[in-house]
This record gives sequence, C-alpha cells and structure tokens, in this order.
Amino acid sequence: MTELTISDLILRLVAISDGNTRQAAARLGTTTASLSRWKTGNTRPRPQQLERLHALVDGAGDLVAMAEKPKHDTHLERLEIAVSATIHALREEFHRTASVSSRQEVLDLVAALFFAHVTSIDNGGRGIGEHLRVSGKKSVETLNTFMIESLSHHLPQHSIEGDQSSRLTLERFFVPFSDSDDRFVDRLLEIFERDAHAFRELHETGRDDLINEVFSRFMSTSFVDEKEMGQYLTPPEITRFMVEAGFHALTPDARLRLLNPNLSREAGVILDPSCGVGSFLAETIRFTHGVMRKQHKTSTVNKWLGHFVDEHIVGIDKSDRMLRLAMINLGLFGAKTANLKLANALAKRGSEGEFCKNLEGRVEFILTNPPFGASFSGDDLKGFAMGHKRTRAESEVLFLERYIDWLAPGGIVASIVPDSILVNRNAFADLRRWLYDRCTIDAVFSLPPVTFGATGTQTKTSVLIMRKEKRTAITGMTYFGEAREVGFDVMTRSGQRRRVRTERNDLPTLLAEHQDRNNAKVGRSKPLHKAADRWDAMFHIGLPDNISALVDHPANEFIKVSDVATLVDDRIDPRRQDWTDFDYVEISDIDTRIGVVGSKRVTADQAPSRARKLIREGDVLVSTVRPERGSFGVTPARLDRAICSTGFAVLRCKDIHPLALVWLLKTELVRRQMIRNNIGIAYPSISEASCLSLILPITKRDVPTFSVSAEKLWKAQEHFEAAQQTFLNEVVNLDCAAISVTSELS
Repeated sequence: MTELTISDLILRLVAISDGNTRQAAARLGTTTASLSRWKTGNTRPRPQQLERLHALVDGAGDLVAMAEKPKHDTHLERLEIAVSATIHALREEFHRTASVSSRQEVLDLVAALFFAHVTSIDNGGRGIGEHLRVSGKKSVETLNTFMIESLSHHLPQHSIEGDQSSRLTLERFFVPFSDSDDRFVDRLLEIFERDAHAFRELHETGRDDLINEVFSRFMSTSFVDEKEMGQYLTPPEITRFMVEAGFHALTPDARLRLLNPNLSREAGVILDPSCGVGSFLAETIRFTHGVMRKQHKTSTVNKWLGHFVDEHIVGIDKSDRMLRLAMINLGLFGAKTANLKLANALAKRGSEGEFCKNLEGRVEFILTNPPFGASFSGDDLKGFAMGHKRTRAESEVLFLERYIDWLAPGGIVASIVPDSILVNRNAFADLRRWLYDRCTIDAVFSLPPVTFGATGTQTKTSVLIMRKEKRTAITGMTYFGEAREVGFDVMTRSGQRRRVRTERNDLPTLLAEHQDRNNAKVGRSKPLHKAADRWDAMFHIGLPDNISALVDHPANEFIKVSDVATLVDDRIDPRRQDWTDFDYVEISDIDTRIGVVGSKRVTADQAPSRARKLIREGDVLVSTVRPERGSFGVTPARLDRAICSTGFAVLRCKDIHPLALVWLLKTELVRRQMIRNNIGIAYPSISEASCLSLILPITKRDVPTFSVSAEKLWKAQEHFEAAQQTFLNEVVNLDCAAISVTSELS
C-alpha cells in the first residue's frame, strides 16, 4: 500500500467529512485556507496537526467518537472511507489537471472509471492500478484498452431503450484519453492503486453494497454543484427512508413475492418513472439485497439478485445522460440487463406512449420524485382525467394520475410531492378526490424545507404513500408524521451550497411508528375522510390531542365562526375611482392590544396593488398572513367604506358584537387552529374560507351575554380614545405656543 502524501490525507479527510472542506477543517482545528495551502504543498502542517490528521484519516474518523460507538465495524468503516476517498481524489485530480473542464464531463468520467475498476475486481481482475504501466507502452494506451474491454464486458445490456439515434453505445460512456493526457493518467493509476485493497476486501467479504452506497452518495452530492436537473436528485437519507417505508406498506404477499427467491418470478415491476441517476432503484436493490443476505446463503442471494435486477427493476427518464449514470449505478450490482427507457413517462402517443401503456396494471411498487412545476396543455392533456375540461395542468398532477394507472391492484406508490398537492384547491383538490376513490392513503410524512436546500430551493415537500384499491368507505388509518430534522443541514460556502451531516434525524422514529402505529407518539394515525380539505401531515397532527378531539370530533355545543359571521369580499380598485385619496388599512394598522383598526391616508394614484377590499363599519378584519400573531380588529365608524389589504379576511357579524368575535379569535383554542391551517414556509398564511370553520370557545346561549360585555368595552374604548385625543391635542397646542414664544424672543 502506497504511503499517503499530505495532499492525499487532506483529500481523504474531506471525503470523510462528506465532501465538506469547512467541516474537515473544523475537525482538524484549522481553517479552510490552511487546508488549501497544505494540499498544494505551499506550506506544511505543524507536527501536532499532522499527527491529528493521520489519526483522523487512518483511524477512520475521530478516534474518540469511534470509541463511543463500539457496535460499529471499524474495519468496514475504514474500507468504506478509503473507497470514498478514491472517488473524491479522482474528482479533485480531474478539476486540477485534466483536459475536461465541465462538471458534467468530470462526473461522467469519474463514474465510468469507477465502474470499470469495481466490475473488474468483482470478476477476478485487478482493476485500475500500477499494473497497467507496461514497458514499451504509454499509460494512456493501456488504460484506454482496459476501459474499453471492461465496459464492453460489464456494462449491462439495455433491453429497453429509446430511439435508435439515442442508443446508449459504448462511445457515450467513455471517450479515450489522448496522448497529451499521459501524465494525468499516471496520476489516476496512483490514486486507484493506493486504495485498491479496500475494493478487493469489500468484495471478498461480500460487502459490495458499501461500494455501491458510496458511489450513490457521490453522485447525489456531485449534482448539487450542477444546475442541470439538480432538482430531481433526492438526498440519500430520504431515498432510504422511502424505500423502507414503502416496502412496509406493501401487502405481505407482495413482499413475499419480491423477497423470496422461489416466488420472485411471480412478482411485479418496481418502477421509477423519473429515475434520474437511478438513486431509488439502486437503494431498492441495496435494501432487498440486505434482507436476502440475512436469510439465505450467498449463492442463492447472487442468483436471486441477477434475476431481480434483470426482470423487476425498471427506470424511465427523458435524459440519456441520466440513463447512462443510472446504468452504471445498476451495473455496480452486477446486473446483466438494465431495463431503462429513454422516454417521457407522461407520453400517451407514439412508441413512448405504447411503452408506458404496456406497464398499466403491472407495477408492484413505484418509488419516485417527479419533476415539479412544469405545465402541460393542449394535446398533451388528452387521455388524462385531470386534463378533462382543462386548458392546463401541472406535471405533478398528471404524474400522480399516471402512477395509479400503472399500479397493479394492491400496488404501492411512494412519491415526493410538493405540499401544493396536499393543500391547494381547484385542480389539486380535484386530484385528491380522484385519488381517494381509487386508493388508500397509507401515510403522509412532512419534510423540512432544508430537504432540497442544497439544490437552491426551500419548496415544502412531503412523502405520500398510497395503495391502489377501490374504496367503498373509509378503510384503514392514515399515518401522519412530521420530520423536522433529516440528518443533515445545508450550509453555503463561497457561493456553493453543501450538505453537512448531523446527528439530528427524525426519520428513524417516524419509520418505527409507521411500522407499529399502536405506539405512535410523534405522529398520529387517524381516518382520512373524503371531505377532508387537506392531506398534509401538519394539518392532521398540528393540534394537541385534547384540542384535536374537540375540533375534529366536536361532541359539544361550541359554535363555529360561520354561526355568527359571514365572509364578505367586496372588491374595488381605488385607481379607477374618481378619488384624490382614501383611507387604507394594512396589517400594521391593527392595534393588537385592543382590537381596533387604524388607517393611513393614501393618494389614489399611489394605491398599493393589494388595496382592493371595501370595508364597512363593524367589519372584523382578520390577518390571513401569520395569523398566530393575532392581528384582528373592528372597523370603526370613521373607516366606513375605507379600503383594506387583500391580506385580510373580512367577516361581517350577525348576532354577536364584532369586538366579542375579535377577542374570541385571539384565544389559545383558535390560535392553535390557525397555526394548524397555515400553508407555506417563508410566507405562512391561511385561506379566507378556513376562518369560517374555526371553533370558538363559546356556546350559542352564552353569545348574548358576552356581546353585552363587549359592547360595554367598545364604548369604554371609544370614550378613552376621545379623551386621549382631546388630551393629545392640548399637548400639541402647548408645544406650538411654546415654539411661537421662543421664536418671538429670538
């Protein structure tokens, strides 16, 4: 084994730190600038720093931390770190000296080299290393020969492919190095030789799954640096969670067919119709392989694995580059065939549409993260129930409909969805009703905004798990859970976002509760009614048990807002009126201490775009933005026919004093309900209609008495305001008089 240079040690430390240079520097007790100087050889670390660097790297991490985790197999962990260090060293070397320049080219070449190296060792070869230096030949020549032979022999055959013009030929995976790359190739041989033992030992101990896992993590983090299709890549923590939760949701018979070597030929398809680099498919293989390894002997498992990948794993994607990387990902498991289709999974016509139609009713399990936000219109909507009588539909809506078409009876879909699918109205509500009639909603897991933060988006998402079965009534219970932490944070350094691992992770707890719902403490299992406006987890678990029992099952006499008020929405555009100026009410004009509405005078030509609602004396204004702040107030007589912001819901009272309603809305019971009804992260708000369904802590018979008390308070406040205004006017007069006297004296 070649002795590691300081540069190699630092590269390995960065690899141990999940590719994060800042985290690596912190573990070493230095700065990123110092690490950079040491790596380039401009300076050297002090002896004690070098000693700690060796301890961190050679000891497979912080030795103190390792001692606190005696259950870990430190030998396997060191081998896994060595494999990871090889990948990161390759990428670093490419960026530093290779003729390729783009991140895409670097990732593709690293993937091809890694695949050739691993599959060579798996098949009894020596992989890439110093043995390729042959007397009388350039390293470039021997490496090119090795790569072509290895890829030709070990790349899976793609039994499902796109048009002939897009065939995934060998040339699409590897372009031979030129003679000018000879020195660079020599460096590649050194990098692979340094840790070749780790690849061999992992293969000999039957832990090829660790090599595959390192490669999947590498691809996931690498795509963070790229804008192209980065939004499609799901963090490995979420991928693993979805695979395990989805397998648990399968019927016992379906699980048995997939995991029993004697029954696997009867199993259906496992599909990712937006497969990208094959992360879900690879994780599915890893998970099932792990289960099988515990139950059967090696020869049985190996035979089963080849059949399982060849016959049951199917991926679809529109990018041939994604499919190339997916093929390498699956090929690392020894797959002889990669069932990958270059196609638009939403196609209804042509060869793509025919292929997709042939999957209908055959799929046992769908694991996916579909593209969000794309809109389809015209002929693209033909054949979709969600396209009927519509001119436009979102991609995520159409994908969810498509999943149900593909699933066999009892089949499971586990999909990342934007929360708009679960909470929004119109087409999204129609989709939920359509799904409800055809599926049982097994589970909804809320994910934090950080989940896809490394790709530059804070879009709120959830994991939706459904089982295809025609529903005749409410059957079963839906598990709702919220993950506030998912095992990593996202930090920005030098303009780049990086995932940083943490020990905080709610996913294992949620997975355990999903599998044993009788002991749920973090989440909650409850029936989901067809009339439910929302399916998101926060709505269904956002209340304490005692308040939830009251709100969801109101076996009492408490009234709703709709019993004492109506929602009004009288609109007017001040800019189109014959006005010079007008009284305008925005959220900051509410005096939250006493529930009274103020205003400001605004010229008509400067009217804000949100100044649209006409209000009348006695109207109750309810801020729908951050409603938990309690910005609610009563419109006084002087603001009759004023204009308020569209950020308010306007309630017109009946049989209750407006101030009484304001203070009832400020109670803890109502505040909790409003928080539960919030939609959005950066700009949380509630829908105006949801105000009418709020339960108030008062019975109908108590309303008259409470209204009398509110009337007394209202009159007292009016007297106070009048006295206050008189007093303040006197202060202003005194101030003006004093200034006038001072001016005369000067």
